[in-house]
Amino acid sequence: MNKEEIAHYITTRRQLLALNQEDVAAMAGITAKTIYMIESGKGNPSLETLQKLLTVLGLTIQLKIKSIPE
Repeated sequence: MNKEEIAHYITTRRQLLALNQEDVAAMAGITAKTIYMIESGKGNPSLETLQKLLTVLGLTIQLKIKSIPE
């Protein structure tokens, strides 16, 4: 999943919950500017920041790690 897809999921979910960026930022303990950057596809959040944001929105991260064939 790329930054634009992540941005779409986060923006859509936030709007579905009728929350603004400032509300979500306060609940997640991050800045509204961080949320703006993520939603605009310009931000590159750490996993910690992304987890905080997704928790507030009721979303989860599923991470797959695959080995590289030798």
